[in-house]
Amino acid sequence: MKNLFLILFFFLSTKAYSEGVGVEGGVAYGDIGAEETAQRIANISGSTTTVTYDQATWYGRIFYEYDLSKETFLDFGYFLTGSLDATYTLSGASATEGYSFNGLEASYGVKTDGVYFKGGLHQSQVEGTASITIGGTTYAAEASAEGMGFLFGGGVETDGIRYGATYYSNLGGIDDTSLFVLFYGIKF
Repeated sequence: MKNLFLILFFFLSTKAYSEGVGVEGGVAYGDIGAEETAQRIANISGSTTTVTYDQATWYGRIFYEYDLSKETFLDFGYFLTGSLDATYTLSGASATEGYSFNGLEASYGVKTDGVYFKGGLHQSQVEGTASITIGGTTYAAEASAEGMGFLFGGGVETDGIRYGATYYSNLGGIDDTSLFVLFYGIKF
């Protein structure tokens, strides 16, 4: 038993791969369908509707990368974003909606010469908030959705510093709900 411990200790302490824990931060671009919603409101109300909306928000992720070999790895992570908001205004009334995203992910990746690519699945949640103001009175509502989707991405890593992009599809299990993320990160 002692010999097995020494062999494992030697193997793990001299491993030349780059597995480890890391953090990433960046910007997430998404389309919450604000222009289509504004058109639906205008069609229903018969009034001109104006809309202002976010196209991007902040993104954060913590992860653990486990090397299967010098060229392949498994990546496990948790991501979250700020809220993408939209405000609709028509004849004395306004409505606001916002959506934030978070979830767990697992992916398989390949790497060579500091460049890597990965693909996998995520189990994510979309959290939505909405409010409508009519005649100075505000009414609020909340909703959320959970489900699975896929992800793929890639980047460059040098001496534990990484930057790249990831695409998350079907967030919260909702078709046509996706994010495109640009990030910078550190792997310890």
